[in-house]
Amino acid sequence: MKIENTENYLINPYIAIRLFAKTYLATGDKILKDRKYKVTREAWIASMFLIALQKHSKVDWWLTSVSDSSGSPDFNCFSLVMSKSKRGAEKQHIKLEVFEWRKSNHEEDLISALKKIKLNKIIDPEITILCYIKNGGSIPPATILNSQLKKINPKVKDIWYLGDVSLDAKIWRVTQIYPYLLAIDIDYEEILTKKVEHSFIQTYRASSNSIEFESSNQQVVLTPEFEMELIDK
Repeated sequence: MKIENTENYLINPYIAIRLFAKTYLATGDKILKDRKYKVTREAWIASMFLIALQKHSKVDWWLTSVSDSSGSPDFNCFSLVMSKSKRGAEKQHIKLEVFEWRKSNHEEDLISALKKIKLNKIIDPEITILCYIKNGGSIPPATILNSQLKKINPKVKDIWYLGDVSLDAKIWRVTQIYPYLLAIDIDYEEILTKKVEHSFIQTYRASSNSIEFESSNQQVVLTPEFEMELIDK
């Protein structure tokens, strides 16, 4: 049964990455080009970003796609952190917008394309923009990009990019280029082989001294098109 209201079902980013890898094995390059897999591709990009954040901050992140007609953000991302002021956990929230860029003879440089496609349309101080550098595209150093973006003064929270730095898709770098500078490297082979305890969680309000997980009599699965379905165990 397809889940229509998915906002309370949060997806482990490792599961989103493995869905992409499994679908790629089944479809080949079709997943990279066919629009019906667009959310699956963008969820892979978003999940690589969240795993980098987890590595840096030691806090687990979860995501869910946004299906309403507003078109922004692409994903709502949450971490659960125990509150210091009251009993129970608090949700930290990232509104994530994904942007794919590939340098070609017909495309602008990264900053020009970013302005045209995202920054000229988005005015939201809570939005995080994540640029995926496709096919080993070459871009200027992060310090130069940071300087260019500060001159533009975009009306968003922050801007990052994801790129393959090993040229064999093993080591990926998530780099913040606005407003600050930060680089986090992640190992794709480690991501694909990491043991995952909770694939999906459904959140609800409760008072507790710790974050607790309860099992359900139903199982959530993701389709290759990144739709959630419920099945009985």
